[in-house]
Amino acid sequence: MSFLQIASWNIEHLSGQSRATKKQSAYALADHIEMAGIDLIALQEVYVTPSDEEVRLFDNQPLIESRAVTERRNSDLDVVCFLLEEHLNVKWSYVILPNRKSGDRSQLCTVLWNTERLTVGDIFPLNVKHKDGDYNLWDRKPHLLHFTSEIDAWRRNSAGEWEKQAEKRTISIVPLHMKSNYGGVTKNRIVRGKEAQTLCDALDEIKDTIDPSLILLGDTNVLRNDEPAIEAFVTRGFIDLNNNDSATYWSKQYNEAPFDRIFVSEERPEFKYSRQYVLRSSDLEQHDRFLSDHYMIKISVKNYVDDADPR
Repeated sequence: MSFLQIASWNIEHLSGQSRATKKQSAYALADHIEMAGIDLIALQEVYVTPSDEEVRLFDNQPLIESRAVTERRNSDLDVVCFLLEEHLNVKWSYVILPNRKSGDRSQLCTVLWNTERLTVGDIFPLNVKHKDGDYNLWDRKPHLLHFTSEIDAWRRNSAGEWEKQAEKRTISIVPLHMKSNYGGVTKNRIVRGKEAQTLCDALDEIKDTIDPSLILLGDTNVLRNDEPAIEAFVTRGFIDLNNNDSATYWSKQYNEAPFDRIFVSEERPEFKYSRQYVLRSSDLEQHDRFLSDHYMIKISVKNYVDDADPR
């Protein structure tokens, strides 16, 4: 019996500032991820850094190679992966997903995972609409990612003897970064509703070919659980695990907001115990200074021998 620990975190313009002025510490980010015990995390607001950049912990230290599975890399995430590998003795990888405009290098969705517990499979963009009348939708284009995990199961062989066998389990995720509230709360509430509808339509088109163990997670920018976007997701068979609007964001200017949410497919036994947890520091200013203006959110997902297991 085991659980997968899955998280999301808007990491606030990671590598969007020069090294002299940037706010985040890769050491603090690695510490936070390690402390949370994460196996897989969807990140928002990651920036692409030069592919030929020489990355080291210190000037006299060895080069840190990219941990990205494509040519698009982020040097701070490479350091984070290096530190996690050093501390946990497990390799980590990540993929930076393209925006609607493929040449964008800023505010990109990214997924980072523990390669010992999870293996990435298909990664493909979803067929969402980007225009609805005068409304622009999904600047951060949603992608579907398949992952497999391997567990040991005891099965009887043809002779009736018990044997330990490796079996695979699958799960799929869609990282989210929906329309922000800049430019008008009322207008962008409508935009997010339309984004949710077209995302659900795109998932319906391929529902017979994807794993039903589906998780949507990320920064929705939703201000309250009565928004049209939430209604769209719930109506189409997802459970909002932040339906009580727990705060996941803080700043001196805007105070707190329940932006970050995880949605899971309803009536799936692997999500039986899944609840959204918010990992926040008791010192919000220090959290904002070294990490982000968002808090990490996470869930546990059953990764059992059999989904019908009553435990």
